[in-house]
Amino acid sequence: MGTYIPHREGTVQSIVRRSLTRYQGYATSPQVIVDRLEQFAGCADWSKGVARIRCPDCGHSYFRPFSCKVFHLCPSCDQKRTLLYAEYLAEDLLLDLPHRQFVFTIPKVLRPYFRNDKRLFGEVSRLIFSLLSDFFSLAAGQELLGALVVSYQSFGEFARFHPHWHVLVLEGGFTNFDRFVYLPLGACEGMLRVWQAAMLALFLRKKLIDQARADMLTSWQHSGFSIESDTRLFSKADREALGQYVVRGGTCAEKIQYDPDADTVTWTASPKGYYKGRTETFMGYEFVDQLVAHLPPRRVQLVRRYGAYSGKVRSQWRQRSGIYHLAPEAWKQAHQLRTHANQEAKPAAVDSAEVPGDNDGGSDH
Repeated sequence: MGTYIPHREGTVQSIVRRSLTRYQGYATSPQVIVDRLEQFAGCADWSKGVARIRCPDCGHSYFRPFSCKVFHLCPSCDQKRTLLYAEYLAEDLLLDLPHRQFVFTIPKVLRPYFRNDKRLFGEVSRLIFSLLSDFFSLAAGQELLGALVVSYQSFGEFARFHPHWHVLVLEGGFTNFDRFVYLPLGACEGMLRVWQAAMLALFLRKKLIDQARADMLTSWQHSGFSIESDTRLFSKADREALGQYVVRGGTCAEKIQYDPDADTVTWTASPKGYYKGRTETFMGYEFVDQLVAHLPPRRVQLVRRYGAYSGKVRSQWRQRSGIYHLAPEAWKQAHQLRTHANQEAKPAAVDSAEVPGDNDGGSDH
């Protein structure tokens, strides 16, 4: 497992703090966005309050400034959230079976709709679950209960707005009798066509595009829709590493250089990626505007669980032996401890027939 190290003021925080005033003159943002930017600018600021942490055994204590908890913006708070969620995926959620990562992307012409409607991704997440469930059920020749975790990300290289979905998928599914059917299948041309048709149908149903625009996208030789499914996960370490990747934040301080005098931000792409080490330069307030595009509404979950990983089915794992014996060991141990504690707390059952009434004579009737 990785280690979370609380930060001092970092590069991204310096950019936001120094460029916030110019950003407010550059873009018209709701007050809630400005509040979150100001909250992030004050992250780990000792003057805004501290917590004292004390060891009850040895008495050693130290102080720690409060964090901002502005996830999807603050690299430090995102790092902590990323490590904790990846640990949860690997040790408490994902079954001890092979998984595969699917990555679903859409053409550029459809991406602005997700910037304007920050809740649209949820409908697409459910659509992806339906698509993959039908795919594996069709391959098995019977209805299967699948299991997947869908993580929505809106950013790409240079913090550009690039909505896409990382999906951790169980390779197969469970029959009505909870027998697991192993299906090590990746995406195919047929799945890609279904993905394109389903997305266009969703946009038409919501009246975001008209039929002419849908026909135009269908006619393109390279439509911009894609599904990548080459990454497979066999071990706990694989699941935790990919878990960190799919829930990470949109900024990477190692790629960013900031010149405070000129108020310019230089982003250097990874040398191994698509952009081969290319650099792009932004004014500080322009960079802040790009970051704001990735802030979801408050209390909106960008990671969603379906099928055997949904809360409803997980509550039944203990009663479904075909699934229970494949559950992570940490989940089994925690569940056993919780069950044992509940049994100890429950008062002993007493047979009322053996309890004497208020009158030794029994009933008053």
